[in-house]
Amino acid sequence: MKKEYILNADLVADIRGHAQEAELRGTLSAAEWELVHQQNWLNLYLPADMKGMGLPLPDALLKLEQLAAVDASLGWTVTLCSGAHWFLGFLEKDLRSALFIKDRLCIAGSGDVGGTAVPLDGGYWVEGSWPHATGAGNATHFSANLCLKGDMAAFLFYADEVELFSNWTTMGMKATASHGFRVRPQWIPANRFFRINPSTYTHPDPVFRCPFELLAAYTLAVNTSGMASRFAELAEVQLSLPETEFYQERNRLLENAHRHWQTLQAGNQVSPTEVQESSRQARQLTALVLRFVQDLYAGMGLRAAREEQEINRVWRNLHTAALHPLLRKLS
Repeated sequence: MKKEYILNADLVADIRGHAQEAELRGTLSAAEWELVHQQNWLNLYLPADMKGMGLPLPDALLKLEQLAAVDASLGWTVTLCSGAHWFLGFLEKDLRSALFIKDRLCIAGSGDVGGTAVPLDGGYWVEGSWPHATGAGNATHFSANLCLKGDMAAFLFYADEVELFSNWTTMGMKATASHGFRVRPQWIPANRFFRINPSTYTHPDPVFRCPFELLAAYTLAVNTSGMASRFAELAEVQLSLPETEFYQERNRLLENAHRHWQTLQAGNQVSPTEVQESSRQARQLTALVLRFVQDLYAGMGLRAAREEQEINRVWRNLHTAALHPLLRKLS
């Protein structure tokens, strides 16, 4: 079974050629990061006037799915870091302009509320610790949620304001280097605070009217379908992927994403009920992907269990990614 890639064959071969070494080293290689920046993948949602690719949401999802199929660690890193770059549409304009001057800008971050912020002298006194941030080792900036007057508030930190600690010891997604970070008690200026809400964007592009929960659910879910497609390809089984249950659910998810994108382009909001339904659909797709892959895995020989084999790496990456809170079926 062959897979048509949006990326050209040389690019696919180049990425896969680094994947095993990246896993052994526990981080994407310098060549892979160079490629990420050359292709501008971290800015795939951002409009052209923000140095972005300006991809419509449905096209961005297909790009992320393809990257996950090529190499899951690279695809996941692009997904999480490009999601953090989406926050640029909510930053104070002068700060955003200053960040764009930065060469090879890379924002990593965590969605956990891991610290506190207290108003002080026109800024904030902050401290905190967060368990994981994909791409932390190559980040120039970090986004993090803190508790401010009893509410969750997002802040931006520069890399030299952050300390990393090595704690990423999972069986899969090793090359994402999703280590933890902490912020020692310190003062930061007020413009580092921002709210992630469709009503608080500071740039008019419709992508910033997308609820973050919707964006996260869609982008994470297509990573799982991309990995499943690659697993089926490596398993060399005779099947029609579009006829599988998970792929049909994947198509329904993409259809809903297209419909939501049209809503945003028309200047309207996606309702909370629709966001909840899309989150449920992302979890459902992940569950179907896991079942599909496990059914194939159970019928394979020891090749699938050998860590040096790509098919085993895909299996481990998928099962690690599927533990993300937004993708787990919570009882």
